[in-house]
Amino acid sequence: MAKKLTWTAVVLLIAGLLVVSGVVPVGRVVGLYVTLPVGVVLLGMSLIWRMLERQEEAPAGAAASEARAGHEPPGTHKEGGCGCGCHH
Repeated sequence: MAKKLTWTAVVLLIAGLLVVSGVVPVGRVVGLYVTLPVGVVLLGMSLIWRMLERQEEAPAGAAASEARAGHEPPGTHKEGGCGCGCHH
């Protein structure tokens, strides 16, 4: 869904830029001037959507990458540290 929203936003942005710059003469159809702001709003929504998707995936990914890095849970280090510089 996010990809469809992004592509729709890009198409509306390009169409809006063409209308506003005068490359495409609109004449009396002034309603086409709304394509640029709608494209900007949809692009913002798609970027927020992607950011939230990444944030949902981050906790699982962070735990997996920490496990791969060999970090031990806090309080299990011998002699005050694991040697990785994390100072657990």
